Amino acid sequence: MMFELKVAQHPDKTFIGRIARGFDFLGYWYSPDGLSIAPKTVERLVVKVSRLYEQGADDIRIETYLKRWCQWVRTGVDGV
Repeated sequence: MMFELKVAQHPDKTFIGRIARGFDFLGYWYSPDGLSIAPKTVERLVVKVSRLYEQGADDIRIETYLKRWCQWVRTGVDGV
């Protein structure tokens, strides 16, 4: 299947194993329990919002970022 998609494994990043442990891909966490947001994704959100605040971004800028982030999350989770 990977050949048909014309993709290749990265030797240092790719691990092929059982999905029972779950895995992180494109910001989401895939597991036998279903699809959710990856913990790393939430951590990055907190860092980004903190950085915006520290740089003096106004409330509208931060709110816009959060709304777009939430829209992205819902698109992936609700689209399944």
